[in-house]
Amino acid sequence: MSDRSLTMLVHGMSGSGKSTLAASAPKPLLYLDVEMASRFLRGRKKKWNPLTEAPPEADGSWDICVVTLDEFNKAQKAYEYLKSGRHPFKSVVVDSISELQSKAVENIKGRQQLQTQDWGKLLSVMSFFCRDLRDLAGTDDKIEAVVITAMSRDYDGIVKPYLQGQIASQVPYWFDITAYLYVQQVADQITGEVRDTRNLLVGNHPNYEAKSRVPGLPTVIENPDITVMLNNIFGEDVSVVPEIAVTVVQELPAQGPSFEAVAPTGQPEPPSL
Repeated sequence: MSDRSLTMLVHGMSGSGKSTLAASAPKPLLYLDVEMASRFLRGRKKKWNPLTEAPPEADGSWDICVVTLDEFNKAQKAYEYLKSGRHPFKSVVVDSISELQSKAVENIKGRQQLQTQDWGKLLSVMSFFCRDLRDLAGTDDKIEAVVITAMSRDYDGIVKPYLQGQIASQVPYWFDITAYLYVQQVADQITGEVRDTRNLLVGNHPNYEAKSRVPGLPTVIENPDITVMLNNIFGEDVSVVPEIAVTVVQELPAQGPSFEAVAPTGQPEPPSL
């Protein structure tokens, strides 16, 4: 078991950058693609079908291994390889769990509407899958990051990860960090040019589901990068040179990690949905 590991659930609106953020986790990375978003990711990619072949070797020709999840059985088979330890991956991404749940529904009932007895089975299947993936970060020395994305939905005034059934209220508490990713327009103080910044809300907020058990994190991390976060929390990984440097704009306690951060003034104000 390695201490250098992090589990995250990231939710946000369409276009907020969830897929890009997830793909910033350490490489080699396994990308379980339910939304067909891997087409737009930068990096060297390789396709893998876990139903018909073993995981590819990390031969230096690829960084992101993509599994197109057009059926739930592929996700389950990929997990079997991960659990066995016969894989080269440092990170595992599911993009997104909201869409993967739809695949699980199809696996249970086809295109028919779920009956009362089916909801219990769906909860069980999705709960075991999410927790099993999360637990890889604690049982597999190779895996440094498990990142699950989700769409967002307003539940009685609180924006939360979108899932059907009882699991919607449970899943945010299963991970080290549950975060809300949003885009904010900021004007340059010198040129006046307006640019988009992506902000990751990880601190508590009355209107957005977010929490962290990692000590020393700021409330909001500007332009987040998961590899950089790991390096700041656990120390530099000497086997990897991160592509993005971090500039500290808010001083944090000496014992905590340092991040490019948006200093909180009262409660941060992500854009409303």
